[in-house]
Amino acid sequence: MKKNLLFIIPILLILIIVIYLVFFNEKENIFSLETRYYGSSNITEIELDELNELIDKKESFGIFIYQPSCVTSSDFEQVLYDFQEQNLISFYKIPFSKVKDELDFLNYYPSFIIYKEGKVIDFLEADKDEDIEYYKSSEGFKKWFTKYAEIKEDINNSSNNNSSDIDQDNIENSNTDDNEFEDIKIELDNVVQEENKVNIYFFWGDGCPHCEEEMAFFESIEKEYGKYYNLYKFETWNDEENAKIFNIFANAMGDEARAVPYTIIGEKSFFGFGENSKEQFINAIEEQSKNNYDVYFDKLKK
Repeated sequence: MKKNLLFIIPILLILIIVIYLVFFNEKENIFSLETRYYGSSNITEIELDELNELIDKKESFGIFIYQPSCVTSSDFEQVLYDFQEQNLISFYKIPFSKVKDELDFLNYYPSFIIYKEGKVIDFLEADKDEDIEYYKSSEGFKKWFTKYAEIKEDINNSSNNNSSDIDQDNIENSNTDDNEFEDIKIELDNVVQEENKVNIYFFWGDGCPHCEEEMAFFESIEKEYGKYYNLYKFETWNDEENAKIFNIFANAMGDEARAVPYTIIGEKSFFGFGENSKEQFINAIEEQSKNNYDVYFDKLKK
């Protein structure tokens, strides 16, 4: 028995030392962003040359990589907003299209990169299962972020007031944008209205993976359900006119044109596309084909 104890005790001591060293090293590796990023909750849009300047200056910061009018980018941005409001910390953001050649390690969006003294410490990968939880909620993102960067708890309350002012400004600006489209009339020469058919207006972006999935879905159901609908597609990322039409149609449906894919089927509208969308779309097609309502002919054209 004594021999066993003499053998076990050193092993336990070694394990305790190893655990302590691992924990100590993790704490030592946590660093602070630049001081100016604490105390407010802003996401500042920057250009590629500004990003390179931050890197050259060896700054420590976080940056959100997104694609405009991408529904997954929009959803993740909301997660970041929630995280920022809770922790009063500011980040940058830049479109993926502007950095994809410069940041060759980044293949997908949305993403988030943490820089320490101008060097990439870690980044989120949208195609990795182990990163999914970090995209879903502010708590999940905090779990990942705080592995590397410090969150300061002693934030001045006045910063909360400043953050509220900024949010209110954004709300007011958003309302102004909505009103901008109220009295605009458009003419779409290629759009027709047929009895017992519903017009589907599909707004998409070139390079958007969910848009490609939705495109493939419509192709797959055309043979069986094509007699119930006409499909009109509008690419919005590269076509400014289609982007305006997107805003007008979304506004007419009572929605904010925040992201694609965006789909209108009769009186119903949908953001995003996933497995559950397939059944919803088919149900809407069958139901709305009997309805004869069309947002373009019944509201916008008039």
